[in-house]
Amino acid sequence: MCSNAIALFNNDKVQGTVKFHQCRGETETRVTIDLRGLTPYVTRAIHIHEYGDESEGCKSLGGHWNPTGETHGTWEIEGMPTHAGDMINNISPDGRGRFFACYDDPRIQIRGDERSSIVGRSVVIHDGEDDLGLGGNVDSLKTGNAGSRMACAIIGHARQITII
Repeated sequence: MCSNAIALFNNDKVQGTVKFHQCRGETETRVTIDLRGLTPYVTRAIHIHEYGDESEGCKSLGGHWNPTGETHGTWEIEGMPTHAGDMINNISPDGRGRFFACYDDPRIQIRGDERSSIVGRSVVIHDGEDDLGLGGNVDSLKTGNAGSRMACAIIGHARQITII
């Protein structure tokens, strides 16, 4: 049995989806990011945030989702700390403002209790680029100095999704 979740972006700054797929017994979740409408060639941070509360727009989503209490970082650099909210850290759209990526993430779980599941949380695209925790200050180790929140979408359970 498999579980699916989706975050749907549909505003004037970005459109598209971030899909999550995980089957029972698998330790990794397949993440498919398919976005358009972004500023061409401008790298921006992308993270999972604690809450799915858009009562104040993207401001009320809390901080990065960090169920293990690790500092901000990246899994791209071996041995560096990282937490589940880091995702792939940055997205870099092409000349048409599109970004597509598909990867398997062992830090993200769809199933589980409130502490371990991404359902009900949010995906945030920031105005700035994630410095991967290498910025040399406290904010870098907490947020990657990613800047303000440009767009956000709540992660909800989804019906069957196409897996790539």
